[in-house]
Amino acid sequence: MYNSAPADRKLEDALRKGSGGNQQALLPKYTVFRLMIISLVLALFVTASGTITTYLYDEAASFASRLCGGACIGLTALGLVGFLIASFLGLTPLAIVLTVVVLAIPFIILRDATRWRAIKEDFSAASQSIRRSLLHPTKAPFGYVLFYAAFSIILWRIFSRAMIEVPDGIYTGVLNNFGDLPFHLSVITSFAFGNNFPPEDPTYAGVRFTYPFLTDFVSAIFVRCGADLRQSMFIENFILGISFVGLLHRWALEMVRDRLAAVITPLLVIVIGGFGWVLLWEQAKQYDQGLSAILKSIPNSLTIIPNTTWRWGNAISTLLVPQRGMLLGLPIAVI
Repeated sequence: MYNSAPADRKLEDALRKGSGGNQQALLPKYTVFRLMIISLVLALFVTASGTITTYLYDEAASFASRLCGGACIGLTALGLVGFLIASFLGLTPLAIVLTVVVLAIPFIILRDATRWRAIKEDFSAASQSIRRSLLHPTKAPFGYVLFYAAFSIILWRIFSRAMIEVPDGIYTGVLNNFGDLPFHLSVITSFAFGNNFPPEDPTYAGVRFTYPFLTDFVSAIFVRCGADLRQSMFIENFILGISFVGLLHRWALEMVRDRLAAVITPLLVIVIGGFGWVLLWEQAKQYDQGLSAILKSIPNSLTIIPNTTWRWGNAISTLLVPQRGMLLGLPIAVI
């Protein structure tokens, strides 16, 4: 039976002290970073495991595409295998260690000389391509660098503001995440501290949990490895976000065989919004300086306006950040 008291106490501590549930705000920065390192190493390990797994079913992918797919496969496997083991042992250090052992199985592939040679060749080709791009930049590779650098900065900025910790509590910088963030925190803490196995809905006592919780369960594993709540979500969000961009890019390139269209596709899927921008013209008429004046003080939202038919939000702010299950489900669907 799920006991919510430990999880509730941890969440109350987070809200009162801004400690992310582990009271890390009271620890030296070096100690906090050292605790987070374990979660980062685990994320890199499962990414490597997933990347190696791609050699079992995908023969034509580039090494970069394999990394994107491998990150999603690895995190999914971490959640599925970890949940299965934790259902019997609880989310304990032993359960996490056993999960890591299971996820190490794909490394057996490296014993196959043919696949090991293919991995080395792909890695070497990727390294040489990066070296050429840095030493002798050309238009296409340099454009890709700018493209992914821009997306990395955007996603980093957004996901880092999905949960903001200050001394008087926890806030969010994404408007549509206002109601979802407390829910996800309760789910993560229910697994990490409340032994919520078999899963019950943390908001309805005794009710079977039907929400797609795998993404939050992975964050709970990171919490148990030492990360605080904010770090546990950010690590997973950022890795999956960048991977989703890469997978969309490759999918479009395979479908249309056009480099420009392949670059535009992630932009259309992830950063596009609705037609609320047309309202700018009407509001600009109210200012003497016209459009330049309204651009200096843009309203909070022009695509989601309460009590109107303007309900076409951006995918990041309305789906990927607040509805975290999609952040894992969409990349897996693209694979």
